[in-house]
Amino acid sequence: MVTVRGSDESVEARLRAGQLACWCGGRLRPWGHARRRRVVTFAGPVAVRPRRSRCAGCGRTHVLLPSWLLSRRRYAVAVIFAALALRAAGLKLAAVAARLRLPSPGGEWWSVPASTAASWLARFAGHAGRLRQLFTAVLPIADPQARAVAAAGSPAADALAVLEAVTAGLRRRFGMDQLAAHEVAAHLTAGMLLAPSLAVIPGNTSLSWLAALTSS
Repeated sequence: MVTVRGSDESVEARLRAGQLACWCGGRLRPWGHARRRRVVTFAGPVAVRPRRSRCAGCGRTHVLLPSWLLSRRRYAVAVIFAALALRAAGLKLAAVAARLRLPSPGGEWWSVPASTAASWLARFAGHAGRLRQLFTAVLPIADPQARAVAAAGSPAADALAVLEAVTAGLRRRFGMDQLAAHEVAAHLTAGMLLAPSLAVIPGNTSLSWLAALTSS
């Protein structure tokens, strides 16, 4: 899995030009498409069919996962992060789920099931300590002038606070005003933020990750 930013057209152009890299550093080439799936977003459900690629060096294949998605999740990462932010702000589970109002194709509105929101919160909380370490290691790369981030009250809130600092540093350093924290988190975890086991890709915590993250 490799996360990518930008439109489908931009990703396709960069893929064909050999501008996207494998974990090993080799160039990725076109290799079909992944399975089509529907994803729930704040703008309504959308159909997504990510591009697949194959490394010209090691031969490994990768799904090019848009940075607004996570692996095996039917909700956009912005929706998931809204739940994480509401919980970090002190809202109880029922209130978190009720606040996540999403449109349906028929023009009606509905809330994310409490059980779904609970699964996101529990999985993120379970990874929070390691995520905070990951984001803290990346912070000096994103912002060489950054100071240590103060504790925010819980392991999950602490991880989110450091992630926001990383995102703010990238915005200032590269003029990326539209960069969202959930995109940074998706990239640093290769779309596996809420996977049962958090496997961090070594290359995603080095200077090389900046080139991929800042491409559009």
